[in-house]
This record gives sequence, structure tokens and C-alpha cells, in this order.
Amino acid sequence: MLFEELSFAFQRQRPSILLVFYESESVRNRAERALEKRLAENGHPLVPFGVDAGHYDIPLLLSQRQERKSSVFSVTGLSHGGGKESANAYRALNIRREYFVDYAIRLVIWLNRDEAKALSRHAPDFWAFRHRVVEFNDPVYLEPPEISASEWTGAAQRFPGRPGDLDEQIRLNEAQLANLPEQAGTRPQRLELLFRLAGLYHAKKAYDRSIQCLQQGRQIARQLNHTVWLAAFWGRLGLVYLDLEQPLRAVRACRKAVRLNPREASLWNNLGHFYHVEERFTDAIIAYKHAIQLDPQSTPAKSGLAACYRRMKKNALAEKGEAPG
Repeated sequence: MLFEELSFAFQRQRPSILLVFYESESVRNRAERALEKRLAENGHPLVPFGVDAGHYDIPLLLSQRQERKSSVFSVTGLSHGGGKESANAYRALNIRREYFVDYAIRLVIWLNRDEAKALSRHAPDFWAFRHRVVEFNDPVYLEPPEISASEWTGAAQRFPGRPGDLDEQIRLNEAQLANLPEQAGTRPQRLELLFRLAGLYHAKKAYDRSIQCLQQGRQIARQLNHTVWLAAFWGRLGLVYLDLEQPLRAVRACRKAVRLNPREASLWNNLGHFYHVEERFTDAIIAYKHAIQLDPQSTPAKSGLAACYRRMKKNALAEKGEAPG
């Protein structure tokens, strides 16, 4: 998602401001390395920018960098900018946000949980100014045969944390959603918030509320004719149905998702696990192989494929992790 957004920004010669929430440094490091590799293949270096007390005015400093026309800046450490409440970096983003547009800057700002909360509090205008928000959570992989497919499915897309954490995140996101004006220009932000809320309610096992958010999101995605978002909402609905022990509905929802966005490996991987739960191993294998074709490094898909072969008593294929041909 980050790479596609940035590629589009370079093609159209426009700025791109991406906020990425992450749960651990290992997740951020993996995502950053993958993004750096994809960008380098297209001739765009990913330039690290660490915030500290002497380098907190991100818009001003990046506007002065000569490499800004061809580079993407990877910004970390917003909480290290110094000042009252360690808020100097946030306030600079709020005050000088127009610099990103004026100088066509492309940047990714990585935010841990505390930094995300501080950003919405200290830089509300910048928060509304950004182009996209993405969340990376720690994945939980299937290790066959000890963990069943039903135990694994969707774990990578749920929200870790204690119930109190979930309640706080829900409150913050619901407040942001309520404060959005009812106009066409706010639909992209509304989609992001509804998707996040659907995941949070899902993690809290408030399934009815999660489904309501997904229904609202699908309606907006249709209005925008945004098939990628529509696929994401259908894919999330499949995860909810699986937790509700409705695997057939989960499969149907995920099949709609892959038809809308057949290039998304994670959707094929989820479809494979949904078939796996129903013990439709041949269908699961086909879906897993689609996921691996799109993402050869997909550990969950490879593990799921091997687990299916073991259930089918094809141990030689299970050891290889994939069928020949």
C-alpha cells in the first residue's frame, strides 16, 4: 500500500504524506526494509530522518534537502523532538504542514502507539492534512501441526492489547469519526476510520458493531468506486464471520474480496485459511499458491500449504512447502 501510494505520487509529481502505526520495532524494520527495496527498484531512495531536539522541524528541514525531488523520507522518533510535553516536532508539523505541498515532499512517518495519540492531540490540523494512514501489527504465524488453521486465521489482522487499550482506541477513533464534516472530501478519512474501528470492535468481540462499520465502509467505497478499499472491507468481514463460526459466509466474503483485488496476497492467504477451516484442502491449496505467487516470502501461506498437504497425507509435498509445477 505504501509503495503504490508513493509510486502514484511520483508519477503525478505530487506530495505524499503517509502515517504508519506499528506495534513493535521488528515490525517497523521489516516493513521499512521491504519498502526501501521496492522503491530502490524504481530509482527512489528511502532516506532515514531521525527526530531529535536539534532536528525537530521536519517540514522546514526536509524542504531544504536537495534530494527531496527523487527521494522518500522515512521519519522516526517524533516523541524525541524536545520542548514542552516533548511536542516540538508535532507542533512544527502542525504549523508548517503546507511545506510538504509547496515542496512536493514524499514522506512516511512511523508512529508507535504513544506517538499516534500525541500527534492527534498536538497536531490536529496536520492529522487531517495527511494523505493516508496504514497500520502494521505483529503477525502470528501458523506452525503446523501444533496450531490449527482456525486458531491462526486472521490473527495477523487483529489488534493486540488489553481490553482497556481497545476501549481507548475505540473512543479516540469514534471521536475522530464524529468530528469529520459530512462532505465528499472527508470520505477517504471516513473509510480509514471505519476500517480501524471494525478491527477494534472485532478484537473486542463486539461483532455486530464491527459488521455495522464494515457495511458503512463498503457503502462509501462503492460511492468512490474504490475497489481496493471495497476488497479490504469484504476481507475483514470474512474474518468476523469466521470468529462467529460461519465459515461458509467467511469464504463467500473473501471470494468477493479477491475478485475485487486479485493482486493482494493477504486476501488469497485468508481465503486459503477459510477453506482450510472447512477442510476443503484442494481449494485451500489453490488459494495458498496464489498468495505465494504474489508474495514468494509469505510465511503464513507456505505454512498453511504445508499443513494442508500433511492433512492430505502428502508428506513429501509438505516438506517442500508447495506442489511442483
